[in-house]
Amino acid sequence: MVSIVLAACAGAPAPSAQTSAVPSAAKAAPVPADVLRAGAITVGLQPNPNLVSGTDANGAPRGVAPDLINALAARMGVKVVWADVTDNEKAVQNVQSGAWDMLLASPDGAGMSSLDFVGYLDIDHTLLVPPTSAIRSFADADKPGVKIWVFKGAPVERTLARAVKSATIVAKAWPTIPAFLADLKAGGWDAYAQNRQGLMDLSKDIAASRVLDDRFGATTQSIGVRKERADLLAYVNEFVIEAKFSGVIKRSIETFKIQGVQPAQ
Repeated sequence: MVSIVLAACAGAPAPSAQTSAVPSAAKAAPVPADVLRAGAITVGLQPNPNLVSGTDANGAPRGVAPDLINALAARMGVKVVWADVTDNEKAVQNVQSGAWDMLLASPDGAGMSSLDFVGYLDIDHTLLVPPTSAIRSFADADKPGVKIWVFKGAPVERTLARAVKSATIVAKAWPTIPAFLADLKAGGWDAYAQNRQGLMDLSKDIAASRVLDDRFGATTQSIGVRKERADLLAYVNEFVIEAKFSGVIKRSIETFKIQGVQPAQ
């Protein structure tokens, strides 16, 4: 559970009524010629609990993000090649070099400004508090002297910085998963900021800790492409519009029971 947390962080119309609701322009962009020639798209995927919910019998990832990308590949008539993201900077470089076609990430993440993005999933950000905490809401936490820990460089760090008025933000870069967990168990924090699903998983490892009911912000999980790939960006954008109208994203959220997320607005 902890490894996933450390690595991360609206209704739809019924299908029968959706075809006419999708703008005609949503089917206008052709599949990029280089994608057709390759017969595959290579996609960088982070081990984020909002995106990935395990693997299938063949070892392929399952979850909201794999569902969406598999549908995109099927629409294109190509296969998907998954690439694990272990370093965001290297992942961005792989997209920029053309080694990867896409990266699933948040534009709020460190180093992401060099890519163009199409958002598909809004992810709530909230707080985990220790067992004895009197904090019941973000307003309770945003007080002078309250220390809110956050993973340095994660999308939630930017969201938190925009929301906090009085509390002290402590951004930390834990070198290993055991170090992260040991630090939290040792105490010294009043709240820890992350996405809701990640915190629900983490709360199982921090006995009697609580995830707050409210949220202080959100980030939009997106499909990132190289800025020079206007053709691919246009195709992906049109596909995501269709996915929202058809309910693909909403149904996937329900299937995998992901909390604190909704199709991007």
